[in-house]
Amino acid sequence: MHRPFCRRHGAGGGDRVSAHTVTRGGWEPTGTSAGRRATVGTAPGAKSIRTRQRLLDAARAVFARHGYLDSTVEFIVAEAKVSRGTFYTYFESKTDVFRHLAGSIDALVDQQVVSFERRTGTDPLDNLRTSTANYLQLVRENADLYRLVDQVSVFDDNIRQGRLRSRQRHVARVAGTIRRWQDRGVADRMIDPDAMAAVLVAMLSSSAHWMFVAGDQRDEDRAAEALTMAWAAAVGLAGAVRGTELTSRA
Repeated sequence: MHRPFCRRHGAGGGDRVSAHTVTRGGWEPTGTSAGRRATVGTAPGAKSIRTRQRLLDAARAVFARHGYLDSTVEFIVAEAKVSRGTFYTYFESKTDVFRHLAGSIDALVDQQVVSFERRTGTDPLDNLRTSTANYLQLVRENADLYRLVDQVSVFDDNIRQGRLRSRQRHVARVAGTIRRWQDRGVADRMIDPDAMAAVLVAMLSSSAHWMFVAGDQRDEDRAAEALTMAWAAAVGLAGAVRGTELTSRA
């Protein structure tokens, strides 16, 4: 149930009224807070960047401790040791801060996984081995976020759609990699890149999920090598199965 609230702020020659709404998750102000968010977003300084990250770290800790539904903005600001107004300078609501946390996963994948897949002048198999190991490490280190995203996507369609878009983006990226390998003669040209990419992305993400999010513990190094070889064999990556030197570079 929502209950309207108005608070008067002294400013200059008179007062201004800012309307708020009370929700189970905390205050969701509009007006001046939205204006401050826009200003911070266009030209964040070093202090603003640190404060925003402090709030994200606090929200992550609160969500992990209480779960998404039972967490509130009040819990987050208490964890971060900042005022409620500071929170709303950076985020609209607990839903907003959660969506930023969920979105950070893709940024981490780009930094720690995709960058290695796209390296040139090195063996495709070496790139694949590095990116696979990095992905497993990433999921292990961020298992709390993956677990939360799983929970919230059940009832938040924006999060669910975001997960779907992320998967589709990664499938398209892997399909592009397979095509490049095929063009260079180091992968089986008879393979459908799009269909195979969808299978391979599912294999890797599901394996990592079971190991680190769902608790099916496995030796990480052995899992990384097994996944690398399964991926390479599935696309017929030259040299991967025979153990011979690759004939081309990716």
